[in-house]
Formats: sequence, structure tokens, C-alpha cells
Amino acid sequence: MNYNFYPGPSKIYPQVAGYFQEAMDLGILERNHRSNAFQDLFSSTKILLKSKLNIPLNYEIVVVSSATECWEIIAQSFIRNKSYHFFNGAFGEKWADYTQKIHPETVKKPFELNENPLPHSLDKNTELLAFTHSETSNGTAISESFQKQVRAQFPDSLIAYDATSSMAGYEFDWDLGDIWYASVQKCFGLPAGMALMVVSPKAIERAKEINESEHYNSFNFILKNVQNNQTHHTPNIANVYLLNRLMQNIENISSIHQNLKERKEKFYNELLKIEKLKPLIPSSEHQSDTIFCLKGEKEFIQDLKQEAEKEGIILGNGYGQWKEITLRIANFPAIPNKHYIDLINFLYRF
Repeated sequence: MNYNFYPGPSKIYPQVAGYFQEAMDLGILERNHRSNAFQDLFSSTKILLKSKLNIPLNYEIVVVSSATECWEIIAQSFIRNKSYHFFNGAFGEKWADYTQKIHPETVKKPFELNENPLPHSLDKNTELLAFTHSETSNGTAISESFQKQVRAQFPDSLIAYDATSSMAGYEFDWDLGDIWYASVQKCFGLPAGMALMVVSPKAIERAKEINESEHYNSFNFILKNVQNNQTHHTPNIANVYLLNRLMQNIENISSIHQNLKERKEKFYNELLKIEKLKPLIPSSEHQSDTIFCLKGEKEFIQDLKQEAEKEGIILGNGYGQWKEITLRIANFPAIPNKHYIDLINFLYRF
């Protein structure tokens, strides 16, 4: 048996194979994105997402190609002059760097692994604050208590979250952010090739005020189509269908997140028995519930990954400055609880 703990693309829900065959049999993959068949599919998918992920009814959901494309959409359509980007890892910094190409005044605000970002000195009229909710490169996460502080301090600013490694795994308080985005190859347990943006009424109004319309993926153009249950370009219809069928059959996000939190607690408790592996992030307040990042000596990490591969266990490599001394383990919903028991037993044996 193969055990895939890679943090994205990661394990796909096993029922997806059957859903894909359904899509083939129904012929939905051959229908154009302006057809009634696709409009019905897209409409029901958005309804299911809101129901299963507890998304407010007045938030809009749009489909794009990738989380990376969301960087561009946000910079083009939601920012006039500059945004503030808070990061402690590679993916948050990449988002800031990309935004800086479009808006040179973009401000980068790095912070340390075991601390919260520090937005307190900013003007309350700041256009947009950008955070990486769960940083895939190091296994940190922004706590809900901190999110509430930011929302209270900046009630008029847009707040954007990269939720690529947490959407469909975490139970969010969606009102604490105005723009949330994620690709589907992580907690959604689907094949790569599609991303979702979840957008508040305030963000929609801001985009209309800015009125940017120079690109094929300008948000207002996307919004105009999505309000007709269409997409602005031919979408990944297969993934839309798979997402729809998956949302019909998974539990509500509150149950999913509770299971992931319990699994995380058990995993870290067992890890205490393994002297040569420690959490990169020792504080539970700053640990992600969906990405475990473990550190050890360089040679030990190399040997461990090689032995794991021999036993059919796929572990994530370290990333960025932690590349050689860490490994990353996905705690995504599609991975069965038993796989984590087997992983801990492997670590004991090693």
C-alpha cells in the first residue's frame, strides 16, 4: 500500500475515480461553459460549498485556474496603490513579490516563526492586508484569535488570506476575511488544476469602485459571469463536477476540522517519544492543523525519507531555508486516520 503524506498535490479521495466515470457517462465534460447543463452544475456546486464549508450566503465563490492566479487577480482588481504582506515563509513571500511587480509600493512585512504578524502600526485606512493562513513551507498558521484582532483593528480594510493548505480542512470564521483563496489539490482531496476564491460583499464593492477591466481575469469580468453561473473562460469542468460530487458526500467542515485537530494532537503526543524528530514550530498556537513540519539532523532526515520511500510512504521534502533539516507531512481530510497510526509505527521502527 502507498501512503501519500505529501503536502500537495496530495492524496485524492478514493471515490473520485467513480465520480470521474460518472462525469464521462453523463457527457458533462463535453458541454460548453455557457450551456444550461454547466450552469446547473456550477450553481449547485456553489450551494453545496456554502452548505458544507459554512460560507456566508452573501459571499461569492469564483473558479480560477490556480492559487497563483489569485495573486494576480487580487493585485489587479482589489488594490489601487499598495498592500501590506505579512509572511514568515516562502509562499507568503512569493505572493508579496508577485504583487510588488504590479504595485511597486507593496510593503513586505516578514515576521518570525513563533510569533504573530505585527500590523498594529499601520494606518487604519490601509487598502489591503495579506496573510498566509497556513504556510505550507514551514507548518505555521494564523490563529483565529489573531484574525479577530486584525478584523477589529482594520474594519474598513480588505483582508486577504492564502488558504491553499487549509480551506476544506479548517472551519473558518469567514467574516474575518474578505478574500480567501485555495487550490483544490490539498485539503479538497482533488486533482490539481483548479482554484476557488471566496469573496465578501465588501471586497466585491471595492472591486467595482476600482473598476479595473484590462485583463481577461479582471475580477469584475469574472464576477459578471459567475453571477450567471458561468465562468469567464472554459473551466476545468472535470474538477467542478468532482468537487460537486465530493461536497454531496463529505461531512460538514466542523466535523472534518475536529477530526484533524484530534489527529494532530495524537500525532504530536506520539512524536514526543522519538528523540531525533521535533516539531519545527514548538508552540501549538502557531502550528498548522493541516501541515506538520518536523526537524532533525540533515543526515537523519535524508535516511528517514529514503527508508520511508522503500516502504511506500511518501513524505514531503523540506522547503526553502528549512529544506535539508525538515520534512513535511500533510494532515489532509482525504488521508485515513489509520495511515497516521501506520506512519507513527514506521517512525518508531526507524
